[in-house]
Amino acid sequence: MAASRKDKQKKKKPGGSNRFYRMAATVLIIAGLGILGYTGAQHLLVIYRQNQLREAYEATAGFRNIEREEESEEEIVVIDEWEPMRLVIPAIDTDLMTVGGGDVFDKKLLDQGPTHFQMSDLPSTEGGNVAFAGHRAGRWNFFLDLDKLEEGDDIYLDVAGYRFHYKVEWVRVFDKYDWSPIYSTDYPAITLQTCEPPHVSNPDYRLMVRGALVEVVPAPVEAPQVN
Repeated sequence: MAASRKDKQKKKKPGGSNRFYRMAATVLIIAGLGILGYTGAQHLLVIYRQNQLREAYEATAGFRNIEREEESEEEIVVIDEWEPMRLVIPAIDTDLMTVGGGDVFDKKLLDQGPTHFQMSDLPSTEGGNVAFAGHRAGRWNFFLDLDKLEEGDDIYLDVAGYRFHYKVEWVRVFDKYDWSPIYSTDYPAITLQTCEPPHVSNPDYRLMVRGALVEVVPAPVEAPQVN
């Protein structure tokens, strides 16, 4: 017996639905791949920019063989203008090139690496507070694990052939409008700032880490070849 028109229509509906779901799934897959591709491209861009900064750092790092007449004598080191710097924090597996010479609120700079506050000091054995801000949200997350630091952890800042070695003094949370932690200090210090809580754009608080200088030694770079 021949199938009625209604029966034929019922048989066609499942096939149409399947095609719709297949098309929807395809669109979602393409969209997902697009998002993954964009995110991957952004990460590659960060790596590229960090490599550029590293090349600039290595070109100016030099080699310092610090000599002292007496074991207790310390060399006075003052960085009086911005130079490429490398920030190393072993406890949280951080090794980044920093950015300077511009506004710390410039997103283009912050997307490249930890950015130096122009209102803060430069590294010196005589005193002052060198401060950096870094992302803790979005794609970059340079300072994502800053909250894991503890008193006594090491922070290294390499510049101009010197390694400034700091020890963490404290890890604290401040209101986002409280800029006192990056003010100049009467002892050599470093302050790292990031958002609190993480993964939130424009949060109400800032996580701050303060370190105090314990020594300055030659930066770990290769000595120049002597002919």
